[in-house]
Amino acid sequence: MSSSTPPKYPSEWVNDPKSLKRCVVAVEVSELVYFDLEADSMHHYYAKICLMQVLANGTCYAIDPLAGLDLKPFLAALAKKTLIAHGSDYDLRMLYQQHGFRPKAVFDTMIAAQLLGRTAFGLAALVQEFFGVTLGKEAQKADWSRRPLPEAMMEYAVHDTFFLPGLHEKLVKELEEKGRLGWHEESCEALIRATERIKEIDPDSTWRLTGSTKYHPRQLAVLKAMWEVREEAAKASDIPGYKILPSDIILRFAESVPDEGQPEQIPRLPSRLESELRENFLDAFESALASDPKKWPKPVPPSRRPVKSPHPDFLADLRTIRDKIAAELHLDPSLLAPKAVLLAVALTGLREPETAREAAGWMRWQENLLLEPWIAGTQRFRK
Repeated sequence: MSSSTPPKYPSEWVNDPKSLKRCVVAVEVSELVYFDLEADSMHHYYAKICLMQVLANGTCYAIDPLAGLDLKPFLAALAKKTLIAHGSDYDLRMLYQQHGFRPKAVFDTMIAAQLLGRTAFGLAALVQEFFGVTLGKEAQKADWSRRPLPEAMMEYAVHDTFFLPGLHEKLVKELEEKGRLGWHEESCEALIRATERIKEIDPDSTWRLTGSTKYHPRQLAVLKAMWEVREEAAKASDIPGYKILPSDIILRFAESVPDEGQPEQIPRLPSRLESELRENFLDAFESALASDPKKWPKPVPPSRRPVKSPHPDFLADLRTIRDKIAAELHLDPSLLAPKAVLLAVALTGLREPETAREAAGWMRWQENLLLEPWIAGTQRFRK
């Protein structure tokens, strides 16, 4: 075994109170905890956490949330630790939404790789780079709600955490050498705050599938009616809607509808659909065609333009300055300031630094790199 190859930690399946207690003790005595989880959003309508992998005190514990365990002691212990994880945005959102969990701190190895200028920052890419190991992808789309969990999937789950200690050590060293550890800490703090924000669902937008923005009201009536049939079937079967009927088929039905009269040709439904569900979709289609025009959904109005559009040259100068600084740091320019921030700052005219700061909503390290160069480089627009 080469010195760069991570050790193979022992693992334990946690599905009863005794094994969970051992896991809690291991977490409590560990300064750092390496964490990952698996969910089933690709296989079920109601997404849930199906497995939590915790590497603590030299053992990887695979915790089964579907075993009816009281996870409160475990989550309470975990919340007091710094979690080392990769691409933890989705994991933290799931934990917050389903358990109200908020970690003390996070070290996200994907964010670290991005801040170090890597363009390939997935876990597999980093493991290949640092350890020369190729990770398999065969279980990424598997149904993690299966029980008993196949041995191959169990192995896949715990294997990812084996690399986190080594990745953490190497990335911390690089961040320190480049003076970017503070950037990373601030970015991870922002990540935790972001994962606590739960977007409100607008009932008038959930059924508006991508590609339907230019549909006329009658087409939208068909789209909404067929989407609602799909949603009810998906909920009843507890599988994602696209597995009941792909969105592109619903869109084709809507596109076939003229402003008035009957469609010249009605698209076909997949032969695999059960007869009752097939009839439900066709009934929804026909009912929408015959429905009262007053009840048809209205197209989404175009986004309102900003009250004061920025001068195109001003916006271009901001982008040029940002891109130059990003190139010098070997960073993706969008890490410094994405398009939305460029536009928001441009609208302020950079007349008052505080106004620009509020508009950007950026982190201190981003502001420290950009604000003064932007002010200095756009003076001609404020004369």
